[in-house]
Amino acid sequence: MQQILGLVEKPARYLGNEWNAIHKDHAGRVTIALAFPDVYEIAMSHFGLQILYHVANQREDTVAERVYAPWIDMERQMREHGLPLFALESQCPVREFDLLGFTLQYEMSYSNIINMLDLAQIPLLAKDRGREHPLVMAGGPCAYNPEPLADFLDFVVLGEAEEALTEIIDVCAKAKAEGLDRANTLLALSRVPGVYVPAFYEVQYHDDGTIAKVKPLVDVPDIVYKRVLADLRPEFYPTAPVVPFLGTVHDRLMLEIFRGCTRGCRFCQAGMIYRPVRERKREDLVQLAQAALAATGHNEISLMSLSTMDHSDLSALLDELLGQLGCDHIKLSLPSLRADSFSVEQAKKVQQSRRGGLTLAPEAGSQRLRDVINKQVTEDDLLRAVANAQAEGWQSVKLYFMLGLPTETEADLAGIFDLAKKASPLFGAGWQAIKSDSQCRRLCSQALDPLSVGTPSFHVFTGREAALPAEFVLDRSQAQTQLPWCRAQLLGGHFLAG
Repeated sequence: MQQILGLVEKPARYLGNEWNAIHKDHAGRVTIALAFPDVYEIAMSHFGLQILYHVANQREDTVAERVYAPWIDMERQMREHGLPLFALESQCPVREFDLLGFTLQYEMSYSNIINMLDLAQIPLLAKDRGREHPLVMAGGPCAYNPEPLADFLDFVVLGEAEEALTEIIDVCAKAKAEGLDRANTLLALSRVPGVYVPAFYEVQYHDDGTIAKVKPLVDVPDIVYKRVLADLRPEFYPTAPVVPFLGTVHDRLMLEIFRGCTRGCRFCQAGMIYRPVRERKREDLVQLAQAALAATGHNEISLMSLSTMDHSDLSALLDELLGQLGCDHIKLSLPSLRADSFSVEQAKKVQQSRRGGLTLAPEAGSQRLRDVINKQVTEDDLLRAVANAQAEGWQSVKLYFMLGLPTETEADLAGIFDLAKKASPLFGAGWQAIKSDSQCRRLCSQALDPLSVGTPSFHVFTGREAALPAEFVLDRSQAQTQLPWCRAQLLGGHFLAG
């Protein structure tokens, strides 16, 4: 191992000795390898895995460790030296754990899951695994559509896992003590609400590939309902999260102030699956922030939620956090804000601490398309929010747009340019003299930095978008032609196909 680390980039990704990492003896305990199928810097930025790491390790009878997808240089060395995929804390091969749990955050990570199983020397197909292999489970947003990975997974957890994980551990601990075989352990797990065992169901399909029926093959629930955490209790919050020794994508303390959203944007999977809205109490949030700051040394807190300005007690929460933490030079940051819920008063409060950037998400360039996706924000809302932000001293505004939305036309794309053109003078950049794409790029960089365009990977519509007329379908080349001035993240397969 030491020989390999000297040959790879960023060996700190694989050491497992970070601040607050938990090391336990495996003997006599249920062992869980919590896997994020992406590189360390992305995985360590995921709050959900920190929650599960905390929940599992609170139990004396359980040890939870982390495993992430190695970078290509590390994978090459591991294969050349015959080193199987290992958990960070103990360096033990993940094939020796009782449970291997993947989080499914986005579909493009699915190939990484298969690669990690192969690197771990675990049979790819669930039917080929024996008693000597871990049970491979998965959860997260993409678990709501488990069938693409069903052949590779032993079971899937639908919904929020804080309580479900403890029940799964209980079942596994009992099965381990009683010496149950793999099939009977899975049968016991299928009794846990929210657990779906693909091997126990037959999925029938229509001719067009959509699911016609899911039929139980044994005595298991006909319908598996998602788990919903009724109350965001403080004991589920990781007050001592692992602190990495190298830079990560989100290198800050994350404070989840509430879960769920009432807005109903049609492109937003999270807004649908994390219903209903549940808020953390202001008093709990302040205590959790203080404890986590003391345990980590972070100097920035991100107030995390799907729509932060919708927290019913946000004003008092900001007052108390700034009063308690402002003297320690702790920065508060607000994630992407809706223009129609933007509050200058709250922005001014955050500005009094160390100021960060401001992000607004109009999502679409035209009012017609914003109405289609149920994004309840108007052009006037956005321009008023930008003007107020500039007047109160914000130095930059980031606007988020998406490409490839159903019914999108070139006029909607032109609306992105027009909206940026109207917003930019509010920050002092003159658009009247634009004569070239290069000048447009430069002004976008100065005034709205960065102006990023992403692609929607999931949406909730009632129609059949796959059958859209040709005039509503945008291909990659059109997008690049229409938006040469944007730093666009255009990924093949995310655009609609006619």
